[in-house]
Amino acid sequence: MPALTKEAVLTVVGKRHPSTLADLKKCLEDEMIKVSDEELLPLIRQMQSRGEITVYLPARASTFEEYLTSYWNTWWVYLAVSVAVSESFLVFLESQTGPLLFLRVVFGIGLLGLVPGYLTVRIIFPGGQINVLEQLVLSVFLSVLVSITIGVVLGIGPFFLPSYNALLVSLYVLAAAPVAAYRSHRFSAGTQSPLK
Repeated sequence: MPALTKEAVLTVVGKRHPSTLADLKKCLEDEMIKVSDEELLPLIRQMQSRGEITVYLPARASTFEEYLTSYWNTWWVYLAVSVAVSESFLVFLESQTGPLLFLRVVFGIGLLGLVPGYLTVRIIFPGGQINVLEQLVLSVFLSVLVSITIGVVLGIGPFFLPSYNALLVSLYVLAAAPVAAYRSHRFSAGTQSPLK
């Protein structure tokens, strides 16, 4: 296998036009050129500093719709909505045995113990200004708080049923998810530096 050289990188970039470093590495490997990250990254930095190649930063979503369709950034929105809808569906099916019961318990723990609080944390701190441990603790605390508040509101009337509780927590998640996503989008758009 030939070794990695500047000329090989320029040839592959000229022929194949890779859009990411991972694509460049794959293209080099397709050309039977031995590649390691330890060799490739310094070479790319050196070539960029000399002006031989230009590395573009990935463009950020300019609209909220683009942000929602960039699944790498918004996977948490889709996961939260999926957990809420799945748990509501399983509660209304009244699944009491088998694998559906297991899924109901797993989604129920997520819905009552993590997801509403996580979305609330994402609304309050859209840019991840807190570390992971703080985020986890606040998520659990706020989820329990949201679940208790909904239970108290349901307990005022004759509506205190598990299915109603799951439905209202799911509705909270469905309302909070787009708000949290919008706040995250606005935060990332506000911290974006223009590319020239």
